[in-house]
Amino acid sequence: MKNRMLMLGVVLVVVGLCGSSALALTPMGPPMAGLKQGQSSVGFDFSYSEMDVEVSGLGISETLDDVESFAYLANLSYGITDDWEAFIRLGLTDVESEEFDGSSEFAYGFGTKVTFEQKDAVTWGGLFQMTWAKSDDSLTGYVPGYGIVTADIEIDFYEIQIAVGPTYELNDTTSIYGGPFLHFIDGDLDVSVLGVTGSLDVEQESVFGGYIGLSKEIDENTNLGLEYQFTNDAQAIGFRLVHKF
Repeated sequence: MKNRMLMLGVVLVVVGLCGSSALALTPMGPPMAGLKQGQSSVGFDFSYSEMDVEVSGLGISETLDDVESFAYLANLSYGITDDWEAFIRLGLTDVESEEFDGSSEFAYGFGTKVTFEQKDAVTWGGLFQMTWAKSDDSLTGYVPGYGIVTADIEIDFYEIQIAVGPTYELNDTTSIYGGPFLHFIDGDLDVSVLGVTGSLDVEQESVFGGYIGLSKEIDENTNLGLEYQFTNDAQAIGFRLVHKF
């Protein structure tokens, strides 16, 4: 009972101070296959996101507002057919807030894009991507009956994004894209202090969202993209640089 009360006190300190975790909306790009069969590409994605997340467990249920995070991801894609491509991504996630300065940690994931139909300047398609990441830090706060204590925090999570929509060619070098998407987060926030360890569940506040992006051809094989994503409780801005070979 003593350990449980101590952990609850520490969790309340963490929830009150932290307000941040290694959670990020990551760039999706056009919801369509962009490679021919046997073609490959390498790319780099950057995103800054802000969202509200739900934290529950150990007898509490709280919402962490305005979670901020950064993602830096390298991508390698391959065209399985003219209408289907798959990719893997590797990189880092980083977290910053007033009280929480999470470490830059390894992130990885995979995904796939499919073209459904192409007619004139409009191409319809969809995508699925999944990313795993984590972050850790230490927080110090006051717990009644124990004084100033330091809590070690580690967040481990995965994120799923599913989108469908059109890509419209404005001209030979520029396209706009977007549509609705689903966003899922599932993870654990582990707290350890004075030899006592507890775990909280972390998940997204909103599932449904939308996004819009602009893709510009720099040369015959290189594209630069900028996009904005949003749900009722989250938003993100990101850019993508992709080179085909």
